[in-house]
Amino acid sequence: MPRALRLFRIGCILALVSPMPALAQDVPLSQILPRLIQAEIRLEQPPPGFVSHEAHFLPGADQSLAPYLFNQQIVGQLATFPIGSPTGGFAFTFDAASGTFQRTTDSFGPAFADRALTNGRGKFTFGTSFQFSKYSSFEGQDLDGGGIKFYLRHENVPGDLFFEGDLIEAALSMDLSSATTTVFGNFGVTDKLDLAVAIPIVSVSMDATVNASILRVASGQGTTNIHAFQGGGASRSFSGSQDAAGIGDILVRAKYRFASMAGGGLAAGVDVRLPTGDAENLLGTGATGATFTLIGSTTRGNFGPHFNVGFTTNGDSDVGNIANELTYRVGTEIVAGPRVTLNADVLGRTMMDIERLELTSVEHRFFNNVGVPGVLPLQEYVARSGSLNLMNLAVGGKFNLGGNFLLNANVLFALSDSGVVSKVTPVFGFDYTF
Repeated sequence: MPRALRLFRIGCILALVSPMPALAQDVPLSQILPRLIQAEIRLEQPPPGFVSHEAHFLPGADQSLAPYLFNQQIVGQLATFPIGSPTGGFAFTFDAASGTFQRTTDSFGPAFADRALTNGRGKFTFGTSFQFSKYSSFEGQDLDGGGIKFYLRHENVPGDLFFEGDLIEAALSMDLSSATTTVFGNFGVTDKLDLAVAIPIVSVSMDATVNASILRVASGQGTTNIHAFQGGGASRSFSGSQDAAGIGDILVRAKYRFASMAGGGLAAGVDVRLPTGDAENLLGTGATGATFTLIGSTTRGNFGPHFNVGFTTNGDSDVGNIANELTYRVGTEIVAGPRVTLNADVLGRTMMDIERLELTSVEHRFFNNVGVPGVLPLQEYVARSGSLNLMNLAVGGKFNLGGNFLLNANVLFALSDSGVVSKVTPVFGFDYTF
């Protein structure tokens, strides 16, 4: 996976230097698709006697929203894609009788969920993780297969002329990936209170091509010179690509354990996401967010079941509405040996009341140059309000390499086709507790 390794090296370098802004771009990543569909597709000048209408093919009411809603879902999902928990793998409590710190459980904890246990007074955990996501589909349609299509309709011109019934079909192929290197620290203020910060360094790559085809359903083959691309052709490709890298949205976390039991208890967490990432280049949301989470965990022999239930509220963003969310994470840790903890978690998110794109059967009605009416059935993206349900499975393990040093290796698997999907996301990193 050469691109993953290249992005990992970039992320590591960025993580070791002062946070840097996104790389300068001629066109922000969030504007590539709207520009390709709405600004780049132009036709050749029509023959003498016809009104100039080389720019008269425009998205319809829903289609004008489609590129922006598409981007909005990309921004909302890429910038909030699950990252590993900034909580350390070791949990301690101070034993006053012996004057030493004692581990409170044999488990090294989950990777993407949280447990009620805290670091321990005065204990500090430092760590980093890297994950690479290649996004392969949108609402069940392959991103790179040309199956995502938008339709541009002819603008009305005086006289209600027949050639207004022609369409342009814009078929999208997109290569979209992101790599995130997260540096985090977690400090035990007391035996019950932890404070943590996570700083993501994000690299996003987008390469989009729109294959545009003129559907001469009204003008027919005998009048091809009315609507044609430069050179007289009926099809043409328009492309755009950009890369961006920089700091993402910084996360600040507080967790307080208010009920204790052997190997766990109940805790409350508050995460504040700061809009430090460049949302125009898909590095952040552009909005402040706060997540309130109830955390529960316990120990049953070698198993450490846990659950997280949370609600996220988001502020306003210049790049579109960032939806509020209901979240849950449930799973278990499995102590496979003194130096190995395996884990499995189901991660669920419901992005509430957002504008989604739904493939809908529509009829395009027209009449041809001799006045004969016709109907062309289409599968077209239509804007709908609703909730977006996302689900992933995280499996992996934590491995003690000596002392308080842990190596973490996990894989995220997408369990739903909704939204923008990365089917498999590898995640690996380390943490050390002082």
